[in-house]
Amino acid sequence: MLSPFVTSGLQLPLRADEALDKAIDAVAPDFKKWATVCVVTRDATGGPSFAWTDYRDTGGQQDFWPCSTIKLYTVVAALELLTEKGFPLDTVVTFSHQEKADAPWTTDSSRTVREMLSEVFRRSSNEDYTLLLRMAGIDRINTRFLIPDKGFQKSALMRGYVLGRPWVYKREEPQRIRLATANGSKVETWEHTWTGHSYSADRGATIIDSKTGNVTTTRDLVECLRRILFHEQLPEKERYALSPEMLQFLREGGNGLTGLENKDKESGPDAWTEATEKVFPQSRFYHKCGLIEGYGLEIAAVDDSKQGGPVYLLAPAVAAGSATKPVPGTKIVGEMSLKIAEWVRNQSISAAPTPAPASPAAGAEP
Repeated sequence: MLSPFVTSGLQLPLRADEALDKAIDAVAPDFKKWATVCVVTRDATGGPSFAWTDYRDTGGQQDFWPCSTIKLYTVVAALELLTEKGFPLDTVVTFSHQEKADAPWTTDSSRTVREMLSEVFRRSSNEDYTLLLRMAGIDRINTRFLIPDKGFQKSALMRGYVLGRPWVYKREEPQRIRLATANGSKVETWEHTWTGHSYSADRGATIIDSKTGNVTTTRDLVECLRRILFHEQLPEKERYALSPEMLQFLREGGNGLTGLENKDKESGPDAWTEATEKVFPQSRFYHKCGLIEGYGLEIAAVDDSKQGGPVYLLAPAVAAGSATKPVPGTKIVGEMSLKIAEWVRNQSISAAPTPAPASPAAGAEP
């Protein structure tokens, strides 16, 4: 059955459930799969209780390419950086680089943080993800954000997803970041250059490049989303340094811009379309997808509490992608998500829990 997982700086084993294992085993049996599920109910005090289950002990494994799901990490890291420096969500960020030390600085682009976040969720923008990684910097994001105290056990980001100017993040090039409020009343500029340390190697990366590849686990993905959606209901030590405005935008977007909660086709809601929607058709759905030629995955949250249904988070992944024939990885991720939804429904019927909404606004219209 479901077993509680206590978040800490230690890597604790995640337990599997036989019914869930068999259900996912039946999906694309020739392909390797990973998955973590966190079902949320209320405890005796009315707060959220998190029950974690992982598919065949894969929750702590990092032997897959995380694709675009890890763009969520740069989003939160960038927002925490703004909080630390006292800048708001509408801050304008200007990016510059040097091709080598002592060379002239070249200004590449300027973007508002709100725009970059929206494009990451609306169309999985590789350009904006890469800029957010440049903003945080490889050393900072890996030593101050992707750490156990923030809920990350085996995650590292070492590369952007764009090779051309003006977006590319060449690790060896000095970077200059300028923050400015919309009215220009506050400005701050700093520079950073990668130290050359391989955080990917530290955290066990094996896919594409063990020294400079991005790496994470399905458990880390779910934990990140859990801390975003349940921020106000978590102990202080488990909260990201985000303002209420940042949290609301991150969760829901607004004013024509996109947040985690969306089912737009361009955002790739594979865990929803012809999957979760079949089981919980009126639920709220938060997600970030990922896909390359050989891997497909998604991090998502389903909130059916308004209908008296369950609330849960999931991260299904498969070693099949856009080039996989005859069934692409997106379809397999959807089939895994459907099996997870059916399993959660059966668990809910059996245990009859009181669901905990996925955010303070859950149950209300977005």
